[in-house]
Amino acid sequence: MMWKTRLLIIGVLLFLACNFTLLFMKSEKISRTYYIDEWTAVKKQDLLEMMPAKGVLAPKEEQYLYYESNMGNFNGFLVEKGDEVEAGTALFEYSPEDITQAKEKFKIEKEKLEREQISLENHIQDLEDMQDDLRITTLDDELNQNEYMIQTLERDIYEKELQISRIKNEIEKYEDLIDAADESLLNLTALSEISGTVKSIKHDLTNPIVTIISNIQKIEGTLSEKEIKKAAQGMKVFITPEGSNKKIDGTIEKIYNYPVSEPHADKESHYEFTVVMDEAPEQQSFHGEHVNLKIVTNEVSDTLTVPAKAIKKTKKGKYAYTILQNGQLDKRELQTGLNISQTQEVKEGLQKGELVLLERPLFLKSGSPFITPIEIPKLKKKDLRELGKNDMLKYSARGFLSR
Repeated sequence: MMWKTRLLIIGVLLFLACNFTLLFMKSEKISRTYYIDEWTAVKKQDLLEMMPAKGVLAPKEEQYLYYESNMGNFNGFLVEKGDEVEAGTALFEYSPEDITQAKEKFKIEKEKLEREQISLENHIQDLEDMQDDLRITTLDDELNQNEYMIQTLERDIYEKELQISRIKNEIEKYEDLIDAADESLLNLTALSEISGTVKSIKHDLTNPIVTIISNIQKIEGTLSEKEIKKAAQGMKVFITPEGSNKKIDGTIEKIYNYPVSEPHADKESHYEFTVVMDEAPEQQSFHGEHVNLKIVTNEVSDTLTVPAKAIKKTKKGKYAYTILQNGQLDKRELQTGLNISQTQEVKEGLQKGELVLLERPLFLKSGSPFITPIEIPKLKKKDLRELGKNDMLKYSARGFLSR
């Protein structure tokens, strides 16, 4: 019995010695077959590096309306706080009485000046007729006297023309005042420029007396000092309202370069930013509701990728092992790029569809043959019958030894 035990121990030691000899021998005539059971294909996909943030829904715009005393006396509000309004809705109005009275005064003054102008023009015509009569003479003495009279009339005509010129300027001024009064009468009612809600009304007429907030929303949020350096205007943003799985696309509209509160040496500053949405939320949303944001800080489109664990690092660089169609492994040197969520971008060294190892066996060498696990469900009786007994024993032994 003892000799059987010793014989078994000697056999095991010889088996191990043979395997270790084959494993460490440097002769290229002896190759080790490796067992591999984890691999994946090189893919093409988009990689997005994202920064999480929080935000709240807010009106995209606000309209402030002011009371202008030169427009007339205030006549009253036509809406109440909380009312929904459309663009063109009347909000408040001025009294037309003062404007109408002023317009009548302007018209009276204009008509008075027009009558004065007509009178002066008639007077000039009379003076010119007198000049014509004086020019018709035959005697020398009368000619000299008439010349003096003609010059005197000429000065009178010139003065009257100057008066008419001043009157015309006055008439134009009153015409402008009348036009302004007409325009004021047309603008007695202040209108909303946007669709939205009446946010506030000030009955004491302190400006702005009416504030309208739009129904269209934007998002307001804050970022820390470190986060604000990663963000930039125009970056894509994925928006998810709280309590919803619906994602909405958006864009950073503006980043404010001053903190939201007074900066302090012992306190981190935060900076406001706004996001515009490509579409409105599906469900009814209220100003002030919270949303979750993912800001796309880096993006690579249609790039080659592999799982990060397939990449091996050395002092010389990065590499991965690919599975060749001839049943051997090939070591590839790689140039990598973006690494996001255990997914590695590969810029050079691999092609789409190539198979790469996920886990590297010990002592792996480039050009080594390999075997993979048998997939029993895929075996067919026909395939087994075509495989001879010697081949079956050979492949079984190779699989046992490789493992």
